[in-house]
Amino acid sequence: MNSGLVANRYARALLVFAHQQNALERVHADVLRLQKALQAELAHQGDDGILATCIPQLGPEVQQFLRVVAMNGRADNLPAMLRQFLVHYNQEKGIATASLVSAAPLPSLEKKLLALLHDKGYTDVDFTTSIDPSLIGGFILQIEDQRLDASLSSQLKHLKQELINKNRRIV
Repeated sequence: MNSGLVANRYARALLVFAHQQNALERVHADVLRLQKALQAELAHQGDDGILATCIPQLGPEVQQFLRVVAMNGRADNLPAMLRQFLVHYNQEKGIATASLVSAAPLPSLEKKLLALLHDKGYTDVDFTTSIDPSLIGGFILQIEDQRLDASLSSQLKHLKQELINKNRRIV
């Protein structure tokens, strides 16, 4: 079975379970804590025991979820499950995640993007910005799972590839 499908099913099940237990906010906080512990554990090649100290601190809903995941042999999919849970949670709460990477600061574009997201029904926007001079110009915008790459460096790479492909056909 597709791992994305598995992650989505388990994430939805956790969301439904959290609602049934009237513990959505606690489960959300636990998922964020668990996700952070997993990332730290992976960054340290799993030898720090970060995850082992985190699990007993989680609420009963997430601990039950982890037992089900382990019993069904789906532990490898846990990071994707946690990401999907957060996606579903954010959709339900009207929270959008967006990031803007630009070659230079673009405050007017940031304001327009925030206004556009609010017009689209997102009541809360987790918006991050960063500067990357290697883009040369333009920007890369990511809203949820959609990405718009309007950077000069990408356009130059694309143009270079087109020229290479045309030259292959000529020769």
